[in-house]
Amino acid sequence: MGYGDEIIAAGQAQRLLEQTAQPSIIVDRHGNPRWHPIWDGNPAICNPTTPAPPAFHTIRNGPHCRPYIESLSEEAGWTFNKRFHAREHIARIYLTPAERAGGQEIYDRYGPFILIEPYSKHSNLRWPLDYWNELVSRNRHLIFIQHTHQHTGDFKVDDVHYVHTESFRDACGLLAAASLYIRGESGMCHAAAALDVPQITIWGACMDWDVLGGYPRQYGVGIGDPCGSYKPCFHCERTMAGISAERVSVALTYILDTHGTR
Repeated sequence: MGYGDEIIAAGQAQRLLEQTAQPSIIVDRHGNPRWHPIWDGNPAICNPTTPAPPAFHTIRNGPHCRPYIESLSEEAGWTFNKRFHAREHIARIYLTPAERAGGQEIYDRYGPFILIEPYSKHSNLRWPLDYWNELVSRNRHLIFIQHTHQHTGDFKVDDVHYVHTESFRDACGLLAAASLYIRGESGMCHAAAALDVPQITIWGACMDWDVLGGYPRQYGVGIGDPCGSYKPCFHCERTMAGISAERVSVALTYILDTHGTR
């Protein structure tokens, strides 16, 4: 999951900070302290380049030792740790004023907006492009911003505004200004939870909702039995194809009616 993994790690540290008032050092599977840019400015996590505080926790979370995974291989896919629940470890992301400025600029230009990110590098997590176009068509009274990045390519929705970001933290600055975020399961869904942005996650049947979903203000649509497949999977494709644009549109209307716009 990349950045999503590191946000989950920050969530573990945040929970310990709230329980004990002590920060954490995050170590890799060999016990070596580590750091990640998404943790910049986070008081729950000790930067190993600075002196350690008198008291701290140690969290083992890194490549090949993620708490939500029991095993992962390209052939077998993900086997999820059913004892772990990401929703019990809600992170914080500390954006700088400069990082927030990009999202505020978009808000000032267009007003309240819904941020979407249709592309996923994992085809099992990808909702069909035609469905995205129908979702926008059903809600022409709303402003949609599609977040684009180096991997987006031609996977672009019609009749929306495109905003390109170069870094994940800049994407979080855009996300922080949105009234609602919509996409398939990804690291940005964990970022939305960390930034307290309402979200619709078009879930499907690859990842385990009970392990990785269920954050406050996260609405999962089309939650299926998780297969955990890493390779393209007909079961996942069929489940995604069965999640209609109408169904997502109903969820969108409900969320905006419930939470309003920023």
